[in-house]
Amino acid sequence: MTTNTARDATAADGTRQMTEARGTSVVLQNLSRFFGATKALDGLSIDMAPGELVALLGPSGCGKTTALRIVAGFEIADTGSVLIDSKDISSVPAAKRDMGMVFQSYSLFPNMSALDNVAFGLRMRKVGAGDRRKRAGELLDLVGLAPQAKQYPHQLSGGQQQRVALARALAIEPRVLLLDEPLSALDAKVRLQLREQIRTLQQRLGTTTLFVTHDQEEALSMADRVGVMNKGKLEQIAAPDELYDHPATAFVAEFVGVMNRIPAELQGGGMVTALDSTVPVRGEAPDESTSAVDVLVRPEGLTMAVIENGNGIVTTRTFLGSVTRVAVLLSGDVTVQVDKASSEAGALAPGTSVSVTLPSEPVLIAPRS
Repeated sequence: MTTNTARDATAADGTRQMTEARGTSVVLQNLSRFFGATKALDGLSIDMAPGELVALLGPSGCGKTTALRIVAGFEIADTGSVLIDSKDISSVPAAKRDMGMVFQSYSLFPNMSALDNVAFGLRMRKVGAGDRRKRAGELLDLVGLAPQAKQYPHQLSGGQQQRVALARALAIEPRVLLLDEPLSALDAKVRLQLREQIRTLQQRLGTTTLFVTHDQEEALSMADRVGVMNKGKLEQIAAPDELYDHPATAFVAEFVGVMNRIPAELQGGGMVTALDSTVPVRGEAPDESTSAVDVLVRPEGLTMAVIENGNGIVTTRTFLGSVTRVAVLLSGDVTVQVDKASSEAGALAPGTSVSVTLPSEPVLIAPRS
């Protein structure tokens, strides 16, 4: 007799297969884009699996929105191509790319009800009035706005307007969904609710999705993979946990999460010394004329103990729930952040002498700042 666990596993496999079957592969090949002398994209290549949600994360001006607009067809790449299910669509007009797009500014038609806004794309595709109203109603119900179907944009909150925009983008059953910082204009609570809803819908529908954001929490919580961009280049693309735990570059390490920089000295044999500890360098040690570097370690990666005449003095501590983040002033006027279980942080009052040590595993290094 089949157990409940086995049945659940079988159902989950079936859901995954349906999602993969419905999804569309998206490949960006060596995209470059110039605006005058400015190189907005510099050889960007990404391979998205069917049904995958990829977030492009980076500071303003890094090229992430330019990449999205090239996929949408609103911009033309100077070099490179965009492939959908292995077909090059680089010369296909935006209107014929079968993509849904949600913008930061909701871009709803103010003279149309929520229902008519959602149905607009279907009307452009010559779908019959009955069918398009039924489909629009289903999408509004899916995003929890069926009671607001007859309301106009000015009668809706910002979060509701963005959900209407999302329903409108999904109504045409796009092959690819493009999200251009759709949550940045919303307050924190609504942003959290909506990002969970977008992720749930995306997984249920199996729509391949490219999501652009400058908010690392959004990217890490929503995406299957996150691509970190800097000055038009892709620094790293990986699953959120891999990106956080194993950043490939100093830029990724410092852009994603909190990162300490600790002065260190390179040794021979791929070793580095800091905080009276000598540990291996992660990756290839640079061949520099100077041995002075910084070790990059996250707050949870450092070990701290109360000890007389230690190498640091506690300056402040911040309660973060189960964890307390302790600021420690080291010699050389360097302050580091160290995470400690709140249940063990009672003795770490400002002025306490402590010893801070590096993790024993290999560490990432960067040129001395």
